[in-house]
Formats: sequence, structure tokens, C-alpha cells
Amino acid sequence: MKAVILAAGQGKRMKSKLAKVLHCVLDKPMLTHIIMALNNIEIGKSFVIVGHNKEQIENYLEFNCLNSLFEPITQDPPLGSGHALMQVTPQLIDYNGDLLVLNGDMPLIQPKTLVNLIATHKNNNSDLTILTANVSNPYGFGRIVRDANNNIKAIVEEKDANPPEKIINEINVGIYCFNWASIKNGLNNLQPNNVQGEYYLTDLIKWANLNHLKISAFTMTDFKEACGVNSRADLSLANRYLSDINIAKLQDEGVTIIDPASTWIGSNVKIGIDTIISPNTILFDNISIGENCLIGPNTSINGTVNIGNNCEIKASFLNNCNIGNDCKVGPFANIRFNTNLESHVKVGNFVEVKASSISDHTNVSHLSYIGDTQIGQNSNVGAGTITANYNHLTKEKFKTIIGSNVAIGSNCVLVAPVKVGDSTLLAAGSVITKEVPDGALAVARQRQANKLDYVKVKSEILES
Repeated sequence: MKAVILAAGQGKRMKSKLAKVLHCVLDKPMLTHIIMALNNIEIGKSFVIVGHNKEQIENYLEFNCLNSLFEPITQDPPLGSGHALMQVTPQLIDYNGDLLVLNGDMPLIQPKTLVNLIATHKNNNSDLTILTANVSNPYGFGRIVRDANNNIKAIVEEKDANPPEKIINEINVGIYCFNWASIKNGLNNLQPNNVQGEYYLTDLIKWANLNHLKISAFTMTDFKEACGVNSRADLSLANRYLSDINIAKLQDEGVTIIDPASTWIGSNVKIGIDTIISPNTILFDNISIGENCLIGPNTSINGTVNIGNNCEIKASFLNNCNIGNDCKVGPFANIRFNTNLESHVKVGNFVEVKASSISDHTNVSHLSYIGDTQIGQNSNVGAGTITANYNHLTKEKFKTIIGSNVAIGSNCVLVAPVKVGDSTLLAAGSVITKEVPDGALAVARQRQANKLDYVKVKSEILES
């Protein structure tokens, strides 16, 4: 089976310089959500119809869909959905299989729904199968018109519907499965005899009936999947719907979501049983969270992030990092890219860690910056510690290596490149610029000098 994604629309109501199908729903562009759904059902060589802002979509396909077989095809000028599908005819001259047709602005469609549509098409040996839905308010959608025997006779668009047709509650979702050999000739018979002056793909229904072809329909169970995006308001609704779909799946798998309304979870997030997601938590991209964790409140995690079992992540930001088992992060921590925390690590309040590795049973509890650093086991980093890893003149970054069983006093600065050996002590307030041998105490600060009666003498001078 092949697929065609219709993505040539201008999206005028979005009022954006960005192609409509590249606007993100949760953590991915709309077009990517659809391609992911198709990849999950193993669709073969397929096509994306582009027009307005086509260069943006072509570039996106080139750099983000290298492992998928989606070829952009230009529709110019844009003369409707039927005209859009006509553009793939030269690529399908010798093709006699089935063709799945989707809209690029329907990012919530789920693989299971597409599988059911295809199964209905094949089981009924149909020439044309339509995805439909029953809704309480059908305004704006094409109506499914059936005869007395419940056979589909036509799809009538909102602007062309008469009063009896407008009260029909079964609507056309805009996704079809065609037997290409049966339907391709019908494309050449389409006429722009409508208010818009466009070639409607839905007019294939009338043509198929006139030519005695078999038409079927699969009615989807969750109309939220059919949410189309034509405006910023639609985009917000799609975000909420998709997050709700993802949250419902996780709840069914044994995850507690305390407040779904304030929680946002992307489609690729995996969470183990008995984990609790607290309010105001955002989980986007390729995230894996283990069992019996507490995530949030007020936490944002994105990128590729792996979190082990029995972890607590509170009021913090995590991006492209790995967190081992039994770790505690936050509140108000920032764990940045290429950071690896092993088991039983604590990264506390107002701590930032970037491109660093922290080994088992090590604590960085307060007000510190750890960048480009390797820390061994059973070490403790005191409050206010900074690894100064960046040379502002040369624009170079250097590495700090801290051994195991190290105790670093408060307000230390380690100026990289520098190495601190095992079982060492760094005195509070030290600026470490040279290697500290194993077992040593490093003190790098000016000797304290007390000037007696300084305040009294100074005050007398000012008063005089």
C-alpha cells in the first residue's frame, strides 16, 4: 500500500510565515505526527503534495524523514483536493494496489484507526472506503449522504449542502482508502462545479456510484482524532486532545496522572507502573521514565531523556540526559544535555549540570554549576561550587575531573582543566587551579587578616 498526504494548503487563518503542516502539536510538527502514524502501519513509498511554502516542507522532509519514503510532489496552482491527488498520477502509472489518502493538517489520527480503515476496505473488497464520524455539531464538515438502504451516495460540503443535508450528523473525516486501478479514471472526470470552483475529491463518490463501484465506510470511535487544524485556536485544541489521548493510554498502563488538565505528555513518552505525574508537568519527545517515580510538580522534561526507577524529579528542567535509579533532582534544578547521573545521586535546589557525569551516591545539593565535569562515587559538592569550564577569550571549554570520596567545601571554584584526586578535601572558598593529589587537603585562598577597631576609627573619621 502507498499513501498520499495532502499538504499544499495555504493555511491563511494561521496567519504565519511557517507552512501550516510544520506547526507543532505538542512536541512535533503536524506532518511528522502523520508520517509516524503511517510508519507504524508499514506504508510503502508515498507522497506529500506541497504547494504554499513548499520549500519549507521539502527541506523538512529531506532533513527529518531520511528513513521514510515520502516524496514531495508540487501542486501548482492549488485547485482543490481532487486536483491535488491528480498530481501523483504520473508516479502511479503502473500501480494497481491500494492508496491511502490523508490530510496533512490532521495530526491526531492514530495508527489503529488507519489499520481499521484499511481492514474494512480489504475485507469488503471495496473500490473506495471512507473514514467517517458521528458528531453532535456537524457544521463545517462534509456530510455523508446515504440512501434508504444505507448505501453511501455522496459527500456534500458545508457550502453546497441544502437544509436537509445540513442536519446529517455523519461527517466525512477526510481520509480515504482507494483501489487505485478502479478510481484513477474518476479523477479525470472531476469537475469544479461548486461554490469554490475547485476539484473536490469527495465528488469521486458520485462518480463511483455512477460506475457501480463498491463504496464502504469505517466509522471512527473517537472523533478527537479527526481534529483538523486551520487556525491557532484549532492548534490549541489539537494540543489538548493529543495530550489527553496520550494521558489516557498511560493511565490504562498503570501511571497516576494527578491533574490531566495541567499536564502535557507527548506521544513517544513511556512511563513505568506506579509512577506519579504531579500537576504542571510537561513531558515531550523521547522520554522513558521507570517505575515508582515521582515527577513534578512544575517540571519540564524534553529531548531524549531516560529516568530509572524510584526517582524524584521536582520543579526542575531536564533535557537530553540520563538519570539512574533512586536519584533525586530539584527543586529548581536544570539538568542539561549530555549529562549522566548514576544511581543514588542527588542534584538539589538551584543546581545546573551540563555535559557531566556524576557517579553513585554523590551529592550536589545547593546553588552550584557543574559543567563538562566528571565526578566519582561517594563525593559531596558544597553549596556555591562552580566548575569554571569556559575560556571567554579562546571560546574553548575544558574538563574538570573530580575523584571519588571527595569533599568540596562551600563556594569553591575549580578552574578547568583541572583534576582533583580521590579522598581529597577542598577548603571552603578555594579557587582550585592546579591538580590536587589523592588524599590531600587543598586550600587556595588569601590568609585572613583582621584590622582591629577598623569600624570605630572609620566612623570617627567620617563624622569629623
